[in-house]
Amino acid sequence: LYLLWKVLFYDTKLFTKINTMILRNLFLLILALALFQSCSSDDDGMDTPPIIDEPVLLDVEVGGPDEPYSVFVELSSASQTKVVRDSWDLGFYSGELGQYVVINPGAYMMAQPLAKSNLKDVTAQDTVGMIEQMDQFAIFNAVLENPRPDWLPNSVNWIDNSNGDRNQTAIKLVVGHEDSSPVHIVNRGWDLQNRPRGWLKVRVMRSGDGYELQFAEIDSEDYQTVQIQKSPGYNFTFFNFDHGIVEVEPPKAEWDLAFSSGLALFRFAGVLVPYAFKDYVYHNRYGVEVAAVIYEDENVNIIQKFDEFSFDDVHDLEFNSEINAIGADWRTVGNPQFGGETAVRSDRLYIVRDSDGNYFKLLFAGMLSDSGERGHPSIKFELLQP
Repeated sequence: LYLLWKVLFYDTKLFTKINTMILRNLFLLILALALFQSCSSDDDGMDTPPIIDEPVLLDVEVGGPDEPYSVFVELSSASQTKVVRDSWDLGFYSGELGQYVVINPGAYMMAQPLAKSNLKDVTAQDTVGMIEQMDQFAIFNAVLENPRPDWLPNSVNWIDNSNGDRNQTAIKLVVGHEDSSPVHIVNRGWDLQNRPRGWLKVRVMRSGDGYELQFAEIDSEDYQTVQIQKSPGYNFTFFNFDHGIVEVEPPKAEWDLAFSSGLALFRFAGVLVPYAFKDYVYHNRYGVEVAAVIYEDENVNIIQKFDEFSFDDVHDLEFNSEINAIGADWRTVGNPQFGGETAVRSDRLYIVRDSDGNYFKLLFAGMLSDSGERGHPSIKFELLQP
């Protein structure tokens, strides 16, 4: 080491040469690290796939004529997520617009508040007559009666408004003061095998920024209490009375449309009531809006209109934030008594604006299998670009 130091110290040319080599190698090392970091950044960006800008034909996997699945579709990625539609009971709002609770339309659930606020005070006596009223089949039969029963118009309050209005839910908006939060009688509806899921007494209260849920069998004096927290990044925290917290919807920024069977408000034979639908379509309440484009010409070539529709055409449209803007209006259903045809309406297409401000033109391409079986919806859509 001493000899090496002596050589370098006294041989200035050699020292300078070695020093230059060190600096050059150091520069090459820094350059290599920068290129590696650049490549890593590119790889990270690939975790978010680009928006598909080609026309897409998507078969929505609701599961056939019984439609056992609710399916959530994201247009930008042409992806779908399906869940068993009776897998949850209550959805606790997780957004910033306060606190409210929804019930599962896919299980044909209904709920009705009582003038009581203590679960221990509620017995079967408080539910007298409800079985003959608060059920989808009872309501359907009541519409056909002559005269119709006096309770029928009130049935609209037993499900959540299909337009997504948070002020029109069957479970009334929870309040902070414990004494004023009512007990609700909840009909859990029907499972996928058409078996009744049972009845419960239920009470929901605010608990900080979250919720406190109390529930029990109708005649039980003992009840369960569960604390429910909001789920950041999601529309709701979902709860099943048998299994607790369950996953249902994808993150709120990762879906646009939902396909499902279930209850929705409908004017049936002149009276607005909860009505059992198949092929029902909601859109995401988180920043998604829909505009219907309906052509008056009954002989319109809707495929041609879809192909011709451009980004410039969206500026003349009125977009609807009500989550049932599509609903069941995209198809018709034949009935042995009233006639008609089960088919996709061929006079309309829809424009969907997602939560990122992207516009998609969307056409319902089918609803039946090759053998004529329902429960096989398909959609065609394409990103509209300036």
